[in-house]
Amino acid sequence: MALDGIQNLLADNFRKTDKIHFVRYADDFIITGRSPELLETCVKPLIEGFLKIRGLELSEEKTMITHIDDGFDFLGFNVRKYKGKLLIKPSKSSIKSIKAKVRDYLNANKTRRTDVVIAK
Repeated sequence: MALDGIQNLLADNFRKTDKIHFVRYADDFIITGRSPELLETCVKPLIEGFLKIRGLELSEEKTMITHIDDGFDFLGFNVRKYKGKLLIKPSKSSIKSIKAKVRDYLNANKTRRTDVVIAK
């Protein structure tokens, strides 16, 4: 609920030609724009001010400004443009996490019947 209002804030402060878009899921969000300079000098300070009023701040390790061609991870997926085509695929860290969980389960259940392991 603390993030409610960011979309309206962005709409009130930027024109459609700035191509500022806001995507949010729970407490995670991304903001896209037409240039890194616009995001760094205008959008980021606006968001920091919005959050400061609510006693929140942007996470330094999660906050980054990058080009879509370089890609970024969001909600366990990697979003990136390859040769002009947008591709969304599971992030390497998500795949690694799932493989580790499966490996741990298999190692802990070596003596169980195969059908029980497969069913799980």
